Formats: sequence, structure tokens, C-alpha cells
Amino acid sequence: MKKAGKPGSTVFGVVLAGALVMVSVFALAEDTKPITLNFVSFAPAANVVEFQYLKKELLDKIEKLTDGRVVIKVKGGPEVVPPPNLGKAVKNGVIDMAAIPNAFFEDLVPGIGVTHMSPFTASEERKNGVYDAINKRYEKAGMFYLGRAEATDPGYFVMFLNKPVKKPADFKGLRLGGTTSFHGQYRALGSVPTTLQITDYNTAMERGVVDGLVTSVYIAMAYGLQSVTKYVIQPGFWRSSVALAVNLAKWKKIPPDLQKLIMEQMAEFETKYAAYEFKQRNGIIKKFSDAGSKVITLAPDTAKWFVDTSTEGAWKYAQERQPGDTIPTMKNLLTAK
Repeated sequence: MKKAGKPGSTVFGVVLAGALVMVSVFALAEDTKPITLNFVSFAPAANVVEFQYLKKELLDKIEKLTDGRVVIKVKGGPEVVPPPNLGKAVKNGVIDMAAIPNAFFEDLVPGIGVTHMSPFTASEERKNGVYDAINKRYEKAGMFYLGRAEATDPGYFVMFLNKPVKKPADFKGLRLGGTTSFHGQYRALGSVPTTLQITDYNTAMERGVVDGLVTSVYIAMAYGLQSVTKYVIQPGFWRSSVALAVNLAKWKKIPPDLQKLIMEQMAEFETKYAAYEFKQRNGIIKKFSDAGSKVITLAPDTAKWFVDTSTEGAWKYAQERQPGDTIPTMKNLLTAK
């Protein structure tokens, strides 16, 4: 005759089994819970090229291809986090992901502000080690470098003037405004730099506080410079440095298969963005022309002087602001190989 088990042990076994089931259910729920990335852009939501195209062709696609396992919540633009504070917001995890010009957080990632002078396409940077080198700098600041949010061709930046120029001597003495990113260029051209907030561009041009400034055609159009600009100078120069930064701790929580998918979509987006942006850029320059601005295309020799001198001045100014080997290292990295 079999001995009956102790009633207590049976109850304990049932409770233990139930507890294990509950733990498994909770674990499964945690594994299947979507990973949410809160996103903020330096550009306003109304910006078709620098905000809406990125959302549609990258962020929305990532959500769709991950079957909702990754959810990117777009919080907005500068009204949510001022652009100069975006880098720190990503680093500290206040937001998870941002589209932000590298020059806005050089204090966090030394030397990163010169990436707009890269001679390489985004695809080339992924193959020749530039991407990896940049990402290592990001990681030291607690961020992951997803890639170029604006993988543009050269000519992205344009000079808008209210005085005509044709030869190098015409640039001397011009009062040129904008962010500090262009001070080195202005000095090398023989012009006088003035620091301006983007929101002051229109007023400064209209009131003659400056003779001109440098920015992208998108910012120029967004702030109504077509109504206060007499001349648009061609060629443009350099590339956009707008990058996609992700909080490093958040990135590491994303499963490897999803990280791989996101990186593949990023590389694909970079490849197609350049052609799209180039067409949009030329369209906006035409809008300036239609509004009454005259497009001045510099003669080949002057154009070469303009671009080369601007670049040399920018490197020199970067070295002055960041003494040591950081800038030489970046310059060596961004030299055609």
C-alpha cells in the first residue's frame, strides 16, 4: 500500500509550478514588449526635406519592417528640445534618438564638428573606416552613431549676400553672419564674422546688420531669406553634418537582429537621400531666383579659390578652438584615400 504524500508538499508543488508559469509569462511579455525610441529633430516638423523625408523613408520604415517591435515616437523639433541642447539630451537619456548637426555638440564629442568637410559619401565612409572612427568618438560620450541623417552631396551650404561678388577681392570686408561653424571660412575669405542665432537671420539681413550669411537653402527658405536676399552665390560647398545619434545604453538594449535591421535601413536611406536632396536644393535655389534674388555663379578659378580657401580657413579655425591632436587626427581621417 502506497503511502499518501504530505498535503503540504502537494500544495507547495502546485504553488511553485504556478509561480514558475507566472514568471515565464512575465518574461515572455517583457521579451515581446516593443522597444520605444523617443525621437526629436533639430528641424521643425514642417520641414519637408530635413524632417518629413527622414520620418517617412527611415523612421516609419523601421517600425514597419520590425513588425512593431521597435516603435519610434516622434516628439517634434526645436520646440521640444532646443538644437544646442540635443546632444546632451541624448547622452543623458532624456531622449533616445535625435537628428542633430555634429557641430552642436563638439563639447561632448571633440572634433566631430568638422565632418561636414568630409570628401566621402556616406557609403564610402562605411567602407573606409571613417564611420567606425566617428562612432568610437560617439561611444566615449555615451552615444551611438547611427549614421548621416542628411547624407548629402557637396554644395549643401550656400552663401546669401546683399552685395555682389565676382572676384576674391570682393569678399574682403564683407560683414558675414551665422553660427561659429563659419567663422574660420569668413576670416580666410577676408570677411568680418558676426555670430547670429538662426532666428535672427532674416532681421539681420533686412536691417543691414550683416552683408550676408551662410546656411542651408532649407533654413534660408524657412526663415524667409528669399524676401531679404539680393544674391545667391554658387557654387555651394561642403556636406551636411546632420547625424542620427542614439543613447548608447538604449541602443545596447535593442536585440542584435533588430540592430542589424536598423543599420541596414540606415545605410539604404543614406544612399538614396543624396539624389533626393540635390534635386530639392536646386528647386529651392530656383525659388530664390523667382522671388527676385540673382544667382551669381563664380568663374571656375574664383570658385576653386572660394571653396579651397573656405575649407582651409575652417580647418585652421577648428585647430584654434581645439588645440592638440584632435583636429589633425580628424583631418587625416577625412583626407581622400
